[in-house]
Amino acid sequence: MASRTTPAEHAAISQFGTELRRLRELSDMSQKELGDQTGTSKQQVGAVERGIRKPSKKFAELADRALDAHGGLLNMWPGAKRAQPWWLDKFVELEAKAQVINDFQPQAISGLLQTENYARALINAAFPPLQVDDAEERLAGRLERQQVLLRSDPPLALFIVDEAVLRRPVGGEAVMKEQREALLSKAQLPHVQLQVLPFSRGAHGAMNGPLILLNMTHSESLVYAEAPGTGQVITDAQLVATCHLRFGSLRSLALSPSESLDFIASM
Repeated sequence: MASRTTPAEHAAISQFGTELRRLRELSDMSQKELGDQTGTSKQQVGAVERGIRKPSKKFAELADRALDAHGGLLNMWPGAKRAQPWWLDKFVELEAKAQVINDFQPQAISGLLQTENYARALINAAFPPLQVDDAEERLAGRLERQQVLLRSDPPLALFIVDEAVLRRPVGGEAVMKEQREALLSKAQLPHVQLQVLPFSRGAHGAMNGPLILLNMTHSESLVYAEAPGTGQVITDAQLVATCHLRFGSLRSLALSPSESLDFIASM
């Protein structure tokens, strides 16, 4: 790869390669066979899978067709324009399919509940700063995600926010007032439950960061974890079970939904 490849581009190329290999092996296809169908060699396919060669858009299109990826592989092409970071794409796809969303946020309002002005203030606070076009793309992607709560068959969504989230003046008091009103409004939806974890509860089991769990079915759940500049979906059964216990503990510590709405309204 060229020396000017950024860390984010490097990660996107690696992610594409990993998914390409997974789909190829799932299709019981050899690297040579995929090379024959994409007009490349076995060695070139192997280099893409190892993340040491950036695929062309034509390769992504032909591989997507050969592996019956239905656009999924092409959407991961490292040169594609994205409304959110590449590492968030998979989570957003799963989020849209979840039956239950469990979301605890200690630093900011959940992306599914943010107003446009609040979201814009957060995105503009990124460092290093984003280019204007990239910031607008990021904002559009975040607002589009929120449609999951407004569709005809929405998931059950359980949100817990730390009191610090409500007191941090993101964007200024006018933006926060609008955001608090939006929280009160969203909490009226029958499939949305909002709880506040007040300072008075002291230490708790999730002080190391946000906690997001998706229940895909009655028996299948996963955890989404973020670190600066990256994120990952975790499916390890023992870890997922532990996180469910942790989220249940947070719910028991937090104010009840009705108490939480009174708390927000009083601010």
